[in-house]
Amino acid sequence: MTFIQIIDTFTFYGVDVLMLAFATTCATQIFKKFLFKNSKKKLVTFLPFIIGTFLYAAYAAIRNLNFFYIFEEYASIAEHGFSVGMASTVYYVLYEQFVREKDGMTSTEKIITTLIEGYIPADSVEKAAKAVAEAIQRDVTGNGAVRAQEILAEYSGEEVNERDIQLLSKLIIETLAHVTTVK
Repeated sequence: MTFIQIIDTFTFYGVDVLMLAFATTCATQIFKKFLFKNSKKKLVTFLPFIIGTFLYAAYAAIRNLNFFYIFEEYASIAEHGFSVGMASTVYYVLYEQFVREKDGMTSTEKIITTLIEGYIPADSVEKAAKAVAEAIQRDVTGNGAVRAQEILAEYSGEEVNERDIQLLSKLIIETLAHVTTVK
């Protein structure tokens, strides 16, 4: 798809799609935080498209002052709803890449975040990484893997078994030990 085709798509669908996409992005984040916080990322991937379609359907019914417009023009509703979902996804990616800053994290926390990303729900990854890094830093016994394992067990979902948590905590300790010895 060329740049001209992308611009043409947005001019065809209009500003209403872009505004609904912003509302969809906000609604998606609220749903992810409260309703789907322990679900897999794959399930949440389609959420902007579903919410976008519902929001566009409501918008179209109100704009035309006819509830049955949704059923009469279902193909147009689905097409515009999908466009709302796509624009919402673009907004989210732009936010994650250019606006959201993870600079408040130390290099140790960033390493831990990278290692635990698939095992801990997305909304708890940074919190868990900070807790693990703090526990490892405070550890004077040399057995930081056990405390890291306890913290990871608290934050992990039910689909992660005890063996995975144990191996993950050992991986974190070994990685951090390697990183500190290399410097």
